[in-house]
Amino acid sequence: MDLLDRIDALIAERHLLKHPFYADWRAGTLPREALQDYAAQYYAFESNFPRFLSALHTRSDRPDVRQALLENLWDEEHGEANHAELWLRFGEGIGTDRATIRGAAHHEATARLVETYRRLSAEAPLAAGIAAVYAYEAQVPEVAAEKMDGLRDRYGVDDARTLAFFALHSTLDVEHSAAERQMIRSLAPSPAEEEAALEATGRALDAWWSFLDDVRAHCPTPVA
Repeated sequence: MDLLDRIDALIAERHLLKHPFYADWRAGTLPREALQDYAAQYYAFESNFPRFLSALHTRSDRPDVRQALLENLWDEEHGEANHAELWLRFGEGIGTDRATIRGAAHHEATARLVETYRRLSAEAPLAAGIAAVYAYEAQVPEVAAEKMDGLRDRYGVDDARTLAFFALHSTLDVEHSAAERQMIRSLAPSPAEEEAALEATGRALDAWWSFLDDVRAHCPTPVA
């Protein structure tokens, strides 16, 4: 298998939709308070994600790579309806307020997730940092679609304002992840760079699973 096949195999093995928290989401067995806590914890990553892209952009000496990263960064952060704002609207739609989301204390695994991505985007070889971003964004379209279905079918949440974050990401990250595949392929020509990209992918996936483990462990009532 080539590098991207190996990365995709790692993602398939640890796909987020295999995690019990998202299985519970789709089944509608999470208490509403768990969704609210998830909204607050996930915001810690979402609000920092543009900074990870910016760090990668700054470190690249290739105009084509910088342009691809800049397009992703622009999509994330520009305008009144930027992605962090759309996430806050989701939180409001499930019954929490933006001040609570912004001011929430972070679980230990939430802090580790953010720090993992900070280190990989700022310190790892460039292809490895992009591989960590790809490990997330390659899954987002399918995950976002499943979350929307669960919210509509199990929680009675069907207004466009609340679902806008997921509706957008169910399509937009198809483009982002395709661009990341091209960057990884061109930036990791040596065996050492390939191994670094694989290691970063694994670290990112582990951090995401730990994050979901922690959110699930903080559910205020047992999952039915």
